[in-house]
Amino acid sequence: PGRKRREVKGREEKRRRQGEKKSDRQAEDRQDNQEKKTRNYSTMSGYSFPVLENREILECMSELGCAMTEEQLLKPSPDHITRVMEQLLDIFMGFSADDNAQMRFSGIDVFDHPELHEFSVGQLAFNRSIMKLMQVSGVHDFSHKDISKPEYPRIRKMFSAVINFAKFREEKVSTFEQFVEATENLQNEKIMVDNKFEELTVQLHQLRAQRKQEEPVIQALQQENEKMEEQIKSLNVEQSSLKAKIHDMKQNRQELSDKRDHDQFALLSLKTEISKLQNLVVRSPERVKKEIGDMSSALESDNATLKEMDEKLQGLRTKIDGLNKTEKDVQKLMKNLREVEDAMAKTKAAKKDVKKLQTSMQEQEALRKELAIQEQSLKRQLHSTSARAAELEARQRLKREAADREMERWRHAQLEADK
Repeated sequence: PGRKRREVKGREEKRRRQGEKKSDRQAEDRQDNQEKKTRNYSTMSGYSFPVLENREILECMSELGCAMTEEQLLKPSPDHITRVMEQLLDIFMGFSADDNAQMRFSGIDVFDHPELHEFSVGQLAFNRSIMKLMQVSGVHDFSHKDISKPEYPRIRKMFSAVINFAKFREEKVSTFEQFVEATENLQNEKIMVDNKFEELTVQLHQLRAQRKQEEPVIQALQQENEKMEEQIKSLNVEQSSLKAKIHDMKQNRQELSDKRDHDQFALLSLKTEISKLQNLVVRSPERVKKEIGDMSSALESDNATLKEMDEKLQGLRTKIDGLNKTEKDVQKLMKNLREVEDAMAKTKAAKKDVKKLQTSMQEQEALRKELAIQEQSLKRQLHSTSARAAELEARQRLKREAADREMERWRHAQLEADK
């Protein structure tokens, strides 16, 4: 039982250490975020600031949400100054008192009694954060003594620096937010253009794949179309020759039909004449029978020739019907070929749209780069203007001090002269 209790206790201790390590990592991440936030304001560290009057300090601190009385300013206490500093850290760096209380140190398990150092870890983080705030505000001689043993002149200087930094931050935040908003708009436009480009690219790939799949069919149809065209040409030539033959055969048939009708009429006339003259003229029956037989044979030969020509005419009509059917099939193939050409034209149009979109995206990217360059230029101008303003203010202060010294020297000389 004792060994099981030790195992359970060991597992609980392991879970506790893992939770503490996780808390340490979260605290370090929060601290890194705070460092990133304060890094943007480091450009103010080299500038001077005016020491404000008590009334101005109280009004500005009230506007920041750190209300205090004149007595608390003139006779500062460590507890009150600590609370005010925590409020300032929360405003400018996002460092709250709750985070300070929950923060843990990753190497705290090394100590024999880690619970004794829990407060000191949070206090170290607080001191480091307030040191950074004072550095970026221009108070380079800040120390922990200014909080543990606060004095009115030091507190007045520190609050004047923080108020100056807050005013500077308020003036520049709007410009920074404009640039951030413009950058976000450009990013959103770029995302929309990228999405549109991806959609068109997918459509282009689909059309290319479809064209690649249909390319064998198109080539087969083109080859078949070429063969059909050659066949149509040969059939047209054959049709022309057949039409000429049919015309000749029709003429010949008409002539033979006319001749047959003439012969039939002549035969009928001869039979009639024979019937009339048979009783009048004594002739040889054999010779008459022979002549009639010859005429019958000639008539049968003409009928056979006419029948053969009818059969040839019927065959030619059958061929013409086949040619008409083939021509309809060719027209259908031509229609399919035109549809394929239309699809290829649409593919080319889609390629042109993709090229236009690529050009537009390049223009948007160039505009974004130009805006980024303008932003950097404005930042440099802002930095230069701020530095110039600080320099002019320092010169003005020096001139004012020199004038005060000169006035004091003149007054002293005047007093000496009066004596």
